Amino acid sequence: MQDFYPLSPAYRNLQPLRIPSGWRIAWNGLHTDLRADKGEFGGSTLFHAVNEGMRFSLDVAFAPEFDPAGRFHLVVLYQPWPRTERGRRRRDVPFRFDAAAQEVHSFVTASYADLVAEIETWIARCTVWVREGS
Repeated sequence: MQDFYPLSPAYRNLQPLRIPSGWRIAWNGLHTDLRADKGEFGGSTLFHAVNEGMRFSLDVAFAPEFDPAGRFHLVVLYQPWPRTERGRRRRDVPFRFDAAAQEVHSFVTASYADLVAEIETWIARCTVWVREGS
């Protein structure tokens, strides 16, 4: 059974990405054989990754869906730490993105290669970027 996995449609032509530890890939619909100029990308989210420890989220969508004139949209969000009345971090609150999330970067492109480079750049940056002190 293991020998068949590399040939499965879910795995075949999956975009190779350099992702350091700490990231959870919630969704990956990026495939090297899909062409934006032929309108082969669609779905509200093509790629979504979260780093809970650093409190960042990356989301990639293609809009308008399945449109050859569409563009890739990358958004990087940061979720500030919940704070006590004295301004200290609350670590007892479950992690989730809410209305306090801040957009720290957005990028729009028609180029798939530029999108992959931007994803890798921002995953690397958000792996080490400390936005708030204690």
